[in-house]
Amino acid sequence: MLRILGLLHLLSCISSPVLSELIAPNALNLRITKNITHEIPSTIFGYMWEDINHSGDGGLYGELLQNRAFQGVIPGTQNALNAWQSYNGARLSVTSKTQGVSKALPNSLEVKIPKVATSLIGFENTGYWGIKVQEGWTYKGSLYAKSDSYNGPITVSLKSNRGTTFASQKLEGISSSWKKFEFQFKPTASAADENNVFNVVVDGSTAAGKTLHFGMFSLFPPTFKGRENGMRMDLAQLFADTSPGVWRFPGGNNLEGNSWDSRWKWNETIGPLEDRPGRVADWGYPNTDGLGLLEYLNWAEDLEAEPILGVWSGISTQNYSEFSTWPIVPEADLQPYIDDVLNEIEFIVGDANTTWGSVRASLGRTEPYALRFIEIGNEDQFQQDSYAAYRWRDFVDAIGAKFPQMEFLATSLPSLALDPPYQRIDFHQYNSPNWFIDNALFFDSYPRNNTKWFVGEYAVTSTNETNALDTLTNGRLAYPTLQGAVAEAAFMTGMERNSDVVFAASYAPSFQHIRSYQWTPDLVTYDAQRFVRSTSYYVQQMFSVNKGTHVLATEPTPSNDTAPLFWSASFNNETDVVYLKVSNTGETDLVANIFLDFASTGTVSAVSLGTPPLSPITGHFNISNTLEEPELITPTIFNMAIPFLDRFNYTFPATSVTILGIQSPPLN
Repeated sequence: MLRILGLLHLLSCISSPVLSELIAPNALNLRITKNITHEIPSTIFGYMWEDINHSGDGGLYGELLQNRAFQGVIPGTQNALNAWQSYNGARLSVTSKTQGVSKALPNSLEVKIPKVATSLIGFENTGYWGIKVQEGWTYKGSLYAKSDSYNGPITVSLKSNRGTTFASQKLEGISSSWKKFEFQFKPTASAADENNVFNVVVDGSTAAGKTLHFGMFSLFPPTFKGRENGMRMDLAQLFADTSPGVWRFPGGNNLEGNSWDSRWKWNETIGPLEDRPGRVADWGYPNTDGLGLLEYLNWAEDLEAEPILGVWSGISTQNYSEFSTWPIVPEADLQPYIDDVLNEIEFIVGDANTTWGSVRASLGRTEPYALRFIEIGNEDQFQQDSYAAYRWRDFVDAIGAKFPQMEFLATSLPSLALDPPYQRIDFHQYNSPNWFIDNALFFDSYPRNNTKWFVGEYAVTSTNETNALDTLTNGRLAYPTLQGAVAEAAFMTGMERNSDVVFAASYAPSFQHIRSYQWTPDLVTYDAQRFVRSTSYYVQQMFSVNKGTHVLATEPTPSNDTAPLFWSASFNNETDVVYLKVSNTGETDLVANIFLDFASTGTVSAVSLGTPPLSPITGHFNISNTLEEPELITPTIFNMAIPFLDRFNYTFPATSVTILGIQSPPLN
């Protein structure tokens, strides 16, 4: 009846101190009616995506080698060798003086072998702060190499930092022209940890005094659903386990760029990897764009999530303390960028006989993708004058004329009048637990004026009430906390209860590599080998997996008088399950008498996230799952039979999120 972790749990009925068929005195009396108020959009809960915190390169993207093609670096500098190191004395540098692998990838690794070399010599890549080596996996790799002076073998290996070789292969046939070498590794054992490297060597006795060039390396483990150029399996599965309904991409600040030219350019993210130049992105590190437009669209399909496509709207982000420095495209110069967006949409939804639809078909996808939501820009409240004057209008008019089926999202403040008027608005909020609790009822009183809200970024980020984006030493959270997740859940009950107004919501950011990040907290934190599901992850999963199709009215509705309990009730007309989602934001247990306007089948299921009773963390709410303690707080789930089919009581633990699933007859 209730689902968690991607599985259906039907546990044997057990007694529980929190659920009873008795009616408790001095408790909230809550009636779940049969009255359906409105449908719940399938898009109600999901995620926002951009490459921040190495969430793409080094995270969800399956590529294991960092700085694989020397994109976005300055040749001849030490920084250009990021993640590369010499092995046994080879001299390494990044150069653009010799012709690169492709026009898009002009840089290559120059390897000079000293004249005195006699043993195996070469270089290594340390991956994204390590490489996971797993026995039984098949790793697929490739590299480009050339040399005017050396024609002997090259040996590639997966090795530990301590010298253990897990797999190795010899490559033959290097010449004076670029040649792509492909290979596979099948490790004979699993590594004890992530401290492993990709090793490339030649025999120093035959290569002494010679120079070799290498470019466009790649090494992939098995990927999610076996897709080429695909996703890291464990992280992808974490997303899939939450059954998200919506996927907003590609950003965010990372869409806008620090300049017009450094914006996310969709047409430079498609096709062979050798044709993708990458870019210096907004979050301080180069993007390979191995995760490109097609990969994002395929990923949305794999998740069965509706895509919301963000398109560049004519501004780039720079200094947040001085908005006047942000470059804005004048209206007279905007048309080429509008045309670029039109081409992008045609690439996605156009028939295979259209100009850009045929390009998509040539890349292996004949059928158009499903797309109906276009978001014009990102956080355009920071440059709202030009947005209202022409940028919103010019993009919407042009796209709507060619693709009348599209629906548009504005990214300015809701109070800003736009022409044409917006029908959907994207709202972002990073704040304290108290903000989310205080605003859990916000949408109950919002006017029903056909405006639909997309809460496109939200998270509890801090306990600091005046600056929720301050430093870790001043309230900023390193990981999501139980207190924060419960506050988010209170707000989410309001979004679900009012899903006639809120059509979608996407938590952000999603991923964080613990070795290099720009933002905290995040839904999932990981390194090359491990990951941890945060408390916020579990709340997202609980809400999204246990989802109704219609909202049910309750008596009473949540209000300031019923705080600190916040709830939403829904009915799934496919499974005949009534869901009651409850956030107890208080620090004491609270009892509610639940009355049903229908006769249940006598089974109630519960999944709850909170501190376990009689444990060392009982009563502590500012606590987190971490990489060191990944299962400190996890959901519990059980079923219970109730002899009275139309009533029971439940004790909602302090600072907890609970979902009750009640089997019911058909209600519609």
